[in-house]
Amino acid sequence: MKYLLAVIGLVVTALCSADDKRTTQQDLIGAWRLVAIDVQGPNGREPDPFYGNGSRGLLIYDASGWFSVQIEGANRPPLKVPELRPTVTGSDSKVLHTYYAYFGTWSFDPATSTVTHHAKGALYPSEDAAIYPQRVVVVGRRMTFSRAQNGKTQTKVWERVSG
Repeated sequence: MKYLLAVIGLVVTALCSADDKRTTQQDLIGAWRLVAIDVQGPNGREPDPFYGNGSRGLLIYDASGWFSVQIEGANRPPLKVPELRPTVTGSDSKVLHTYYAYFGTWSFDPATSTVTHHAKGALYPSEDAAIYPQRVVVVGRRMTFSRAQNGKTQTKVWERVSG
């Protein structure tokens, strides 16, 4: 009977420990592919106002504290690639409104499970020094960011890219 109680105690301890696993800074390091972006507003789920539905992207965290992220919305308008870098005007400017990229350094607060992006450069120059804190949880091969803003919560789900 003592043996059975000891085994049950070990199993319960192991299960509780598995449920209590907290995200660590090391969990974030690597390359991540965007799976989905979800926005919850006061009236329920809605498309993300910037990316829409069906976005794709890549996020990379390195161990030295640098990151890079690129996200593009679905249904981007076609734009012929010229020999020289184009000046984007008129209807072609929609291309800029369906793509987002920035890079910089990152920090992680394990007490709040918050990753903060400290932008050093961005597609939009006004965001070159932006600071973006987001709650982050890593479970298995999935990483989920959530950020509340203007009465809505945006959630991004990323999946670890295999090496």
